[in-house]
Amino acid sequence: MGNVTKGTSKIIYWVLLLLSFVIGVVFYNLLHGQFSMQFLLFFSGVPFFFFVAGVYGLMWPIIKPSGDATYISHAIIVGVFFVILFFIHVWLILPQICPDFGACLLGG
Repeated sequence: MGNVTKGTSKIIYWVLLLLSFVIGVVFYNLLHGQFSMQFLLFFSGVPFFFFVAGVYGLMWPIIKPSGDATYISHAIIVGVFFVILFFIHVWLILPQICPDFGACLLGG
């Protein structure tokens, strides 16, 4: 991993962000009727993962710990950041995919 430069890693994180949006548009706007609702709900974790990885990677230079004393604050910041993104996914994105989440999840 030592051969990867800062510019290359930034490009990778931007590609992950772009890929998350492309997957979201293709699967949830263009091909929405081609897949079952249950598949779309479970597959929504893939663009969520790419988005979180891209955002976290781009934010890493800002939030990275600099010493032993800052590791606990870093862990709390990363945890809160992930929880916020997860709640956005669960409470804003998933209801847009399927307003009746329980019925969609069970395949009904």
